Amino acid sequence: MHAYMIIAHNQFELLKKLILCLDDKRNDIFIHIDAKVKDFDFEYFSSLTKFSKVYFTDERIDVTWGGYSVVKSEMLLLKTAVSHNDENNPYTYYHLISGVDLPIKTNDEIYNFFEHNSGKEFIHYVTLETLETAVDRVKYYHFFRKKRNTINKILAWIALKIEKFLGVNRLKNTDIKVYKGSNWFSITGELAEYIVDNQKEYEKMFKYSFCCDEIFIQTIVQNSSFKNNLFMPVSNDDYYACARFIDWKRGNPYVFRKEDFDMIKSSPCMFARKFDLYTDNEIVDMIIKSISNG
Repeated sequence: MHAYMIIAHNQFELLKKLILCLDDKRNDIFIHIDAKVKDFDFEYFSSLTKFSKVYFTDERIDVTWGGYSVVKSEMLLLKTAVSHNDENNPYTYYHLISGVDLPIKTNDEIYNFFEHNSGKEFIHYVTLETLETAVDRVKYYHFFRKKRNTINKILAWIALKIEKFLGVNRLKNTDIKVYKGSNWFSITGELAEYIVDNQKEYEKMFKYSFCCDEIFIQTIVQNSSFKNNLFMPVSNDDYYACARFIDWKRGNPYVFRKEDFDMIKSSPCMFARKFDLYTDNEIVDMIIKSISNG
């Protein structure tokens, strides 16, 4: 069994298509809908699937870019998925994806890929092991991040300047090394349970940090024995390390178009991001058709 954990805040027609792509008796689907979203039809989306069970997190987080709320939503999904794990038929992999991602292989191909690489952790890392800018994200307390407005930006800048002047360093009494990469991952059930079991420790570490979603899973793994299980121990910024096809060279990240179809389908990755029905709905239909006929 696989647990798919989806973070969504818009593009709900695309989310519908994503859910239907994942509808398989071997998959359970867990979804977090941003608290800012109003009038979301939970009942309708829960009834879309024929084979998969769809669960929504009981709590909804108001997710703000750069804030701890991003990791909080990820932790909420992990905790929710782990709590539904059946010991008699456990989740072997937990996949974190966004509501604007799509699988680019069939469910059979995805399942076989992870079975073939059983026990491996699919996590992306940037080229350098430790970046000073990544360390600063945890080293200092980053306040005023809940709402992104001019006043809070100024207050956050002032607070950071004061901390640097005072020599604040939250890491000085630890041997923790900070690592950075993509926040989208596919991890084993063992690692998922390890993170949930140590939730309070990691909450203390990452709360009041900045853009911690890009250092959260990487730092946990590299400071544990799970680092020995990485699919690509030295990924050199290759997104195949997390089995995702993502193009940061043409965008932040780039939104795929229909002319990218052959490139996407030739990728050895299992998932791709990102897509946008308003930018190009044809590529979405092309991908879905290709994995439906796979």
